[in-house]
Amino acid sequence: MISILLLIPWIIFGFKNPNQNFIGLNQTKKSLILLLVIEILFFLILYLTLPGPTSKIAGLQSFSWNYFIAYYAKGIAPTWLISEYVNGNLGDIIDLNYQYIFLIVSLIIDYLILIIISLNIRKIWKKKKPAHNTV
Repeated sequence: MISILLLIPWIIFGFKNPNQNFIGLNQTKKSLILLLVIEILFFLILYLTLPGPTSKIAGLQSFSWNYFIAYYAKGIAPTWLISEYVNGNLGDIIDLNYQYIFLIVSLIIDYLILIIISLNIRKIWKKKKPAHNTV
């Protein structure tokens, strides 16, 4: 869940700056680049600290099994759900050879969370026009 906690500063930034708008988000280009850099660094630290897989089956040495619960659930869970639905072995193949897909999915989840929050912020901060009483 640490990967979800990484979004908290950007969520707060969005609430404090509801008038900002970059690619549909209440963010600036600089804040989103910073999020991208931090997300990539976080992923690389996890990826580089993982020992190489010892078998062709996802298990103790796999990225998803080691980092699912505490660190990278927002990238791994949707990837598992979709890949296992498409093909029962696809999740293991991704976990063994294509771990960067977890990063891509995580970035998509970041965008979706921030766009949902950005839409709500616009509604909250949108000023209502007073009703004119015409008699």
